[in-house]
Amino acid sequence: MIDSSSDRDVVERLLDEFAARCRRGESPSILEYVAKHPRHAQRIKQLFPAVASLEQLRVAEQVTREVVIRRAASTLIPERLGDFDIIQEIGRGGMGVVYEAEQRSLARRVAVKVLPQHVLLEERHRERFREEARTAARRRHTSILPVFGVGDPQPMR
Repeated sequence: MIDSSSDRDVVERLLDEFAARCRRGESPSILEYVAKHPRHAQRIKQLFPAVASLEQLRVAEQVTREVVIRRAASTLIPERLGDFDIIQEIGRGGMGVVYEAEQRSLARRVAVKVLPQHVLLEERHRERFREEARTAARRRHTSILPVFGVGDPQPMR
C-alpha cells in the first residue's frame, strides 16, 4: 500500500509513462517496471494490467473507426436522395457527410447532411442528429446554414 503522496506521485508518473508508451505502439513490460521499481511493485501489478487493457481497447476502437471512415469514403456518392439531386460531396465529419444538392421541387441549391450507415444503426445517434437539426433550425447566424427539414429519404439511382 502507498502511504505518502510522493509514493503515489511516483506510481502515477510511471503509469502515465507506461500508458504513453502503449499509445506509441510499444509493448512495455509490466515486469520491467516491477524490477526497476520494487518498492511500488504491488501497485504496479494492480494498476498496469488495467491500463494496458484500456490502451489496447482504445487502439482497437481507433482502428475500427478508421476502417469505417475509409469504407464510407470509398462508397459511391448517391445520385439522388428523395427530392434532392446530389451534385458533390462538400464535407465529412463525425456525424455525417454533407453534399451540395439541387432540391428538385423548389429548384434551389442546398446542402444535405446524411448520416453514415453505421450511425443509423443506433437510435441514440439518430436522435442526436434530429436534436442537432432542431437546434440549428432555431438559430439565425451567418456561420450556421438554415435548416429547412429533417427526414429519412432512401437513396435512388
